[in-house]
Amino acid sequence: MVGLDNECPRWSPGSVIRWSAWRQGFKTDEDAAFAADHLNMAAEKWNSLNIGVTFEWVPLAKDATFVLCHGGSHGGALAQAFFPNANDLNYLLVYNPAFSLKGWKENMWKVFTHELGHVLGLRHEFAMDINPQTRAVFETEKAVQLGDRNPNSVMVYGRKPPEIQQSDIDSTKAFYAMVDDAEGNPPRIGLTDIRDYSPM
Repeated sequence: MVGLDNECPRWSPGSVIRWSAWRQGFKTDEDAAFAADHLNMAAEKWNSLNIGVTFEWVPLAKDATFVLCHGGSHGGALAQAFFPNANDLNYLLVYNPAFSLKGWKENMWKVFTHELGHVLGLRHEFAMDINPQTRAVFETEKAVQLGDRNPNSVMVYGRKPPEIQQSDIDSTKAFYAMVDDAEGNPPRIGLTDIRDYSPM
């Protein structure tokens, strides 16, 4: 699942998405280092899959596309990321429950694989599903289907830490392999154009 309303944002194929980490906000230096280590593990996992773009750690935020920060508490959320965009700097937030909930701290890197999925342009698998209580879609921003649905996708929520599935790999590779047509028009998924962003 990709797309964000009227476009399908992604990074220009072949891009290097650089990230850094800020100590401020974490309770201890150890927590900050732990989170950064786990984000690096998640980044290296995506890098190993050769999806068309790569992640790279840099020491200074001025050289980064995004920084890892502590976000305090945000309900029961574990972390929050962003989609490809033209901002000078973006933020990947990790929240208190990622450290305190049983079974999640040691699997923080798996939580970050989900968040880096968003950074790559992936939406939740349930983005277009209808909420039976409200009869409205779960997420208001329009999404488009790319590849087969998978209830075990890294882009779902569950009681267990997420795992990257082969369907996630195939869909992400397909997303980043799409090119302009012979007339120079951007690739489309359904009726929605893909828009490429250059990481800052």
